[in-house]
Amino acid sequence: MPDPTPGPDDTGLDSSASPAEPAEPVAPASPAEPVPPADPASPAEPAETPEPVEETAERPAASPQPFIPGGGRFTPAAPSGTKRLWNAVRQRPDGGQVLVAVLVALLGFGAVLQVRADDDDALANARRDDLVQILDGLRRQADRLDDHVAELESDRRDLVSGADTEAAALEQAEERARSTGVLAGTIAAGGPGIIMTISDPDHDVAAYTMLRAINELRVAGAEAIQIRGGGNDAAVRVVASTSFENPSADVLTVGGVELEPPYEIVAIGEPGELSGSMMFANGVVASIEGDDKGGAEATVDEYDDLTVDVLHEPQAPQYARPAPEDGDDE
Repeated sequence: MPDPTPGPDDTGLDSSASPAEPAEPVAPASPAEPVPPADPASPAEPAETPEPVEETAERPAASPQPFIPGGGRFTPAAPSGTKRLWNAVRQRPDGGQVLVAVLVALLGFGAVLQVRADDDDALANARRDDLVQILDGLRRQADRLDDHVAELESDRRDLVSGADTEAAALEQAEERARSTGVLAGTIAAGGPGIIMTISDPDHDVAAYTMLRAINELRVAGAEAIQIRGGGNDAAVRVVASTSFENPSADVLTVGGVELEPPYEIVAIGEPGELSGSMMFANGVVASIEGDDKGGAEATVDEYDDLTVDVLHEPQAPQYARPAPEDGDDE
């Protein structure tokens, strides 16, 4: 670093001139501190960006404006619900969604197999005597149907023969009206049959169980059925349109009438067949007295003479009407 002290050439005086008074010595300037070189590895720190100044008042959001050709700014409208649904359907499902769908399908398939297996086990697990009794009941029902067909054919022959046609037709019409009245529940009926009494202190017998009992009695040949609730002394004549419902867990209604236990089912028909339809293995009585029915019990008694005296009030059909016979004008 050059010496800051002025030399003889720097004073601007000629060396040959007379010497002047010596100047007051000037203190040498202190050497400047060397500036360390910048580190090439460390990048320069960026300048601090000034924080944006928060606006004191929020600007109201501008409502989307419809596009006008040649107009101002275009704001697209939100997609409709149908379009959003279509976009969701078109999206490719991920692995989790596919796994859930497969599990749901397997669960439904398993439920169907279980229901079918339960239906098949009722007969597969039945004893030999029970199967023989069921088969015998079906054969007797077929015999009754054959006898009924034979009676109808005999009536037809009597009408066609023309002998006492008017009297025969009137007698047959009256007999048919009585039979129809018994089946429709509009007249009382009497004859042999059974009475099944169901004690249900905990109100556990469901409407499905009662409907199953009625269907089994009909298959066994019951021609007239009525149900009475001993708790409130209400009774209902069971016909084709009678409904069985549980409005709540402990309430049973039959044909719109609430019944209180114990229940008494009176059925007119062949006593042996009717009682057998209730008592076979895994049948109605076994279902009522199952472990999940609490203290419910069922007893079946056979009688030589019973009366079904509860009547049903028929209602006119709203849509059905007699179909025209062949040859009649509509």
